[in-house]
Amino acid sequence: MARGLRAPLSPNEELTLRRVALGIALAKDLPAGDVLRLRNLALIEDRGERLGLTTLGKERYQRFHSTRSGAPDNTVDGEGKPGDVVQTVAREKQK
Repeated sequence: MARGLRAPLSPNEELTLRRVALGIALAKDLPAGDVLRLRNLALIEDRGERLGLTTLGKERYQRFHSTRSGAPDNTVDGEGKPGDVVQTVAREKQK
């Protein structure tokens, strides 16, 4: 199993990975330390001004949802669409 799938992530690193997955932040707006660690784990890659998930990163991101035991997820609904909390934060950030 790849290291990026089993390495523990801090809550901040997990949040950064979620932001990359949802495309709601530019690379320059994300914490540099989190970005460096996620790159080293091969979970994210550069895509111009934004970052994107690698294949490994997509698999790790999908595991966030499968390990919640049906608990409500404020970041993404069951269909992969941003939830209310994410939409509100994204709107506020654009102001």
